[in-house]
Amino acid sequence: MRLIQKVMLDARISGTGDRVATGVDVVGDIAILKLQDLSSADKKRVAKALMKEVRSVKCVYEQEGGIEGEFRLRRLKHLVGEKRTLTHHKENGCVFKVDVAKCYFSPRLSTERLRLAGLVRPKECVLNMFAGVGPFSIEIAKKAGARVTSCEINEYACELHTQNNSLNKVADRVTVINADAGELSRGGGREKYDRILMPHPSQADKYLPVALSLVKGRGVIHYYRHILGRDEEEASAELRKELRESLPSRFRIETRRVREVGPRWVEMVADVRLPRAG
Repeated sequence: MRLIQKVMLDARISGTGDRVATGVDVVGDIAILKLQDLSSADKKRVAKALMKEVRSVKCVYEQEGGIEGEFRLRRLKHLVGEKRTLTHHKENGCVFKVDVAKCYFSPRLSTERLRLAGLVRPKECVLNMFAGVGPFSIEIAKKAGARVTSCEINEYACELHTQNNSLNKVADRVTVINADAGELSRGGGREKYDRILMPHPSQADKYLPVALSLVKGRGVIHYYRHILGRDEEEASAELRKELRESLPSRFRIETRRVREVGPRWVEMVADVRLPRAG
């Protein structure tokens, strides 16, 4: 039984399938619930039941709406427990200082972060165009020993990223740039990268030309999108169609499902390998 269903039963609230949207995220010791059609009293009952079920949770918030704005933030309403949004989240042998109200972070991407870290070779130069507090970048630097440049427009997220570099002992391998990713392609003599990460599904298409201008021949771009599809096969076909409209046919594209993000919506990633330069 899924955690959220058990919590609803423990709180003696029926109709879990109709009245709970997409469950719970636990970031460090903070739990974030997505609830609908419940009274304020019932929401607090669910939150208390969750804290009883998961002893490590010290704060519970409700997420109102989706991920919003330029910084991809959640609108949070406190339900029970401590009133704070800063925590330390442990994942794949790393630790991240995260403010769940002021920075984007999804614990549901832990498997994908581990996958990418396993693909990178030690001598690669990697660019993360949408770095947040650094989970992709730091796991790659720590596990693969590669050099990573992180770009992030949210100044506070950059501050936490820099702190997280030190926490994970990769400050000598990770450079943090507080800027819009579009600025990376401006000016002459810009660096080229072996691998570029684009983990921003709602903006990746807009910045694809920038990534193409910065990747080396035979380099790889990891391109993330939210795709409407009945299954992975249909979503994969849609993602390939989108990319084929922008990329030459000689580019090799491999797609895979990352996670479900809503009814019939899935997050997909395309690993795009460029041909040899020249």
